[in-house]
Amino acid sequence: MSSLAGRIAGAGLVVAAVAIVVLASLLHQDMSRETSLAREIQALQEVRGGLESLKDSLHRMRHAVLARAPAFERERIAIDAELEYLRAKAAERPDVARTLAASEAPVREYVDQAGFAFRAPASGPGRSPPLDDVEERAFRSIQRATAQVTEEITRRTNAQIQSWAGRELLVRALVAGAFALLVGLGVAFRQSLKRARGDAARIEQLAHYDSLTGLANRSLLGDRLDMMIALAHRNAAPMAILLFDLDGLKGVNDALGHAAGDALLVSVAQRARTCVRASDTVGRLGGDEFLVLLPDTDREGARSVATKLLEAIAQPFEIGPERVSVSASIGGSFLPGPSRDAEALVHVADQALYASKRGGRNRYTEGAAGDDPGTPSPGEA
Repeated sequence: MSSLAGRIAGAGLVVAAVAIVVLASLLHQDMSRETSLAREIQALQEVRGGLESLKDSLHRMRHAVLARAPAFERERIAIDAELEYLRAKAAERPDVARTLAASEAPVREYVDQAGFAFRAPASGPGRSPPLDDVEERAFRSIQRATAQVTEEITRRTNAQIQSWAGRELLVRALVAGAFALLVGLGVAFRQSLKRARGDAARIEQLAHYDSLTGLANRSLLGDRLDMMIALAHRNAAPMAILLFDLDGLKGVNDALGHAAGDALLVSVAQRARTCVRASDTVGRLGGDEFLVLLPDTDREGARSVATKLLEAIAQPFEIGPERVSVSASIGGSFLPGPSRDAEALVHVADQALYASKRGGRNRYTEGAAGDDPGTPSPGEA
């Protein structure tokens, strides 16, 4: 299930990442387009500003003609400069070049006619013709150019507004994609962490626990026994270990098969757990051999636990449809005592176990120092 969730999360991450890249690319294109539109609008506004300035100069020129003011020549120079400016803008803006070019001829005609009118006498021979017609043509041409430029500005402004609206959608989609990506990363990380913890637990289980019974294995028993011995020496506290195996397992294997024998070992392990404290350790050394570590336990306490084990294991076991009976032989060793390390303690308990077997089995024997196999406990079965 976690593997499927991990694959789904991975696929979601890929989709979200691709979506974010696509959306970011579209957003970049949209911003580039908006920048281009903004530049075009600014350029068109400059053109419109030039047309407005040209119209104002034509108005001032008309007043100068009517007033015979010296400012006429200054306005003519200004109009020439503004026409040159608009000609340069027309070269930059092909979209309005034609209308700008169309407005230049009427303006030039008006400037020429205004010059004749300014220099001609007020009455008599040589009087200039009226300026109304040429003036109207000039102003209309400027109005047409201004209207077209304004229309282009409006069109690009509307495009810019649409671009903003489209960008809003893209930004929302980008935020949603980023959120989805973060969620996907969270899910993937959680699943990865869960798998890592599961793998670590499985590795721990395989490294320190018996695969059949779930009890501590030889490696973990060795570590805990070394620690227990060190604490016992440091604190001058008593401790005991019980080593036991089953009497009659071979008969079960021969009669019912090894699967039944394995089921019996599992049941024995379960019963053994019920006979000890939470601070004690029950482990399987291999085969049908079990070791019980009893910290802060003296000989009397160990004898009590051994009695419980003998009674629990002596009860019949239900193995499938069969009812099976076995017993246990137990040997014990202790601290304080002559044995100072784990190997010596286990050796003493092993010798005591075999003394139990030689004594008739289904019994508990306390180990002694040296080669003495020990004596049966007063509480043994």
